[in-house]
Amino acid sequence: MRRLMVLGLVCTLSCALAACGDNGGDPVMADNRQEPETGATAAVSKLDEGLRNGVFEKAIRASGAACPSVTGSDRAEISPGVRGWKAQCDNGSAHLIQILSDGTAKVTSRTH
Repeated sequence: MRRLMVLGLVCTLSCALAACGDNGGDPVMADNRQEPETGATAAVSKLDEGLRNGVFEKAIRASGAACPSVTGSDRAEISPGVRGWKAQCDNGSAHLIQILSDGTAKVTSRTH
C-alpha cells in the first residue's frame, strides 16, 4: 500500500512537471554506460531540492525506515551504471534511493 502511495505521488509530480513544459535540458548521464532517464526517474531528477526531498521522505518511510525529515539529497552512483540519490535524514540516517521509471522506489538504508 505504501509503495502505491509513493507511486501515486511520483506520478502526480510527473504530470505537474509535464504541464510546465520542457526546459530544453538533456537527461542527466554520468557516463556512456548509462541510458537516458525516463518516466518517474526523469521527473524526480527535474524536481527542485525541496520537492525531491519530500518524495524521498515518503519513499524512505514507506520502506519502513525512520526518517523524520530529509535534510539533503545528492546524486550518487548506487551500483555500477545505476544512478540514484543519497538522502540524509535529520536523525543521522542515510539512504540510497533509486527511482525506477515506473515510479517504484528502491531504498537501501544505513545508520551511522
